[in-house]
Amino acid sequence: MTGDSSGSAASWVEHLRHGGTTPWLAWADRTTPVAAPTLPGAQQLELLRRINLARGSAVPDPALADRVLATTAAGRGKADLPLVGLPRSGFGPAPVDPATVGAHELLRVASVLVADDLVALGADPVCTTWARPWRRRFRLVGDPVLATGLREHLRALGRPEGGPRPHVVALGAPLDELLARTWTQRCFEHGSKPWAEWLRFWRERDQLPARVDLAESVARWHPRRPLVRVVTDLDRLPRELGVRSLPSSLARVPGADQAELARRVAAVVGLRVPAAERPALMRTLQRRIPDSGVAPVGVPDRERDWVASSAARMTRHLTRAGYPVVGDLADLAPRSAPATVTGADDEQVLDLAIRMVVDPAWRTERQVGQ
Repeated sequence: MTGDSSGSAASWVEHLRHGGTTPWLAWADRTTPVAAPTLPGAQQLELLRRINLARGSAVPDPALADRVLATTAAGRGKADLPLVGLPRSGFGPAPVDPATVGAHELLRVASVLVADDLVALGADPVCTTWARPWRRRFRLVGDPVLATGLREHLRALGRPEGGPRPHVVALGAPLDELLARTWTQRCFEHGSKPWAEWLRFWRERDQLPARVDLAESVARWHPRRPLVRVVTDLDRLPRELGVRSLPSSLARVPGADQAELARRVAAVVGLRVPAAERPALMRTLQRRIPDSGVAPVGVPDRERDWVASSAARMTRHLTRAGYPVVGDLADLAPRSAPATVTGADDEQVLDLAIRMVVDPAWRTERQVGQ
């Protein structure tokens, strides 16, 4: 492109601002005399084009388009990329065709948009009621996804966690699942390393995270055996907590795409609000994030030997400590079949982020933590 290429780029930007979906290299209007301002990066332009595709025949939203084009990419990655075919100053990154920009780069922009929407929404109010001091006191350790939901549910029933001489309930599961759930819950709290890096961190040290190691968790809160139960049979969990039943939804584990998007959003939210406010906002995201049907993350084959040996070691420690078990400690062994989803696919994560940017349903109705 020569001569009027900058004007063509400006007219293409206007095309996108008004809901257009034509790719840059297919843009035919190369003679429109539009003044060429400083152009957004290829990441922002391609993300806007994909958002327009997701919106379909909906009325164009120039305000949303301006938000996308003005958003700076978060985290480590490339600077705003110039469009291929435009004059180059000789400095900076090489020009690219926006259609070739990878999902990872587009997610750096999309995650900022989701984070800003979350901060603007604010944290959901937490449902509480008067504490009933005559009910059994409890302390939950173990499976953090289930424990987080249980705490909120029981607090709403007037059963806050803690108190003198609490009944410690260690929520067990196959160790590969406990690891996946621990990383997932970290993503919805303060963020984390990517799943593969997080696993490798613990495997290289031959240690388990604090919330995964049931033996250490129980000993930390209460070493007295009569006040402890290790629960691997969740059907018998209500009795241990002194309730008749528990909602089945409490055990739902977010999918790999949801966790990865939350991990990215948490990093941005941490820059937008004080540290003390981030967990409540991220818990709000965890309740509201749309379900795309993607399975949770799983342990890859290369880590399974370490997980199996760690599960055997933890089982030995629990057995020697003599803690009462509701279920069977053999259930802590990892599943025999390898997981089908060992990490988040960037395209799936990007689709989820675009869905949340385009559809305001997840943030329109204020929910109360149950």
